[in-house]
Amino acid sequence: MYPRKITWRQIALAWALCLASVPATSFAATPSGAEFHRAVYALLQQVVSQRPTRTEETEGAYIGSAAGRYRYDETRYFDAQTGRPLGRVRRDARVPDAIHISEVNIYDAAGRIVRDYGSIAMPWAPQNPDRTFINLHHYHGDLHSFRQYDIYGEVGYEACDGMLQGRKIHIALDGADIDPTTTASADYKACFDGIEKNWRGYLTPH
Repeated sequence: MYPRKITWRQIALAWALCLASVPATSFAATPSGAEFHRAVYALLQQVVSQRPTRTEETEGAYIGSAAGRYRYDETRYFDAQTGRPLGRVRRDARVPDAIHISEVNIYDAAGRIVRDYGSIAMPWAPQNPDRTFINLHHYHGDLHSFRQYDIYGEVGYEACDGMLQGRKIHIALDGADIDPTTTASADYKACFDGIEKNWRGYLTPH
């Protein structure tokens, strides 16, 4: 863990105070991966600074010839009152400002997750994510679905779970499997017809 007597919560709050004095970045065009990476982290710090939280902290090491020399510290944040997961951040164990992973969940007034963002970087290139995602969630009756976009609008995954007319529904599709055959079914339409399609409206994490 971090060698000095400083907790990850103290670091997070310090970042939040710094970020509070800086106007939020609004992307008029597609952000770079690095810009999105920073924006997801900034939103997570904003979210956890606005409510009491509890954290779970772990540490570990990567495996493989390229990643094996890197260690990380990971903090998961939860709303202290509801227990809802708020997000997580994974940092380089030796360089805490080097963010490998940021994820943040956004809920509506009813406590349902409506969108979540993530950015994942290789440990040797923490400024430039290898993967970005914007998950837009939708609710229809007893069905909960989401569609996953990257910052370029490519759909990488979508899923739906719940009940429809007394039947249990489970749909999970990689982007390559979404085609006219799969989208023609009544179950698919019930799950996804009303889902938000304006992914560009969420390029600025909020």
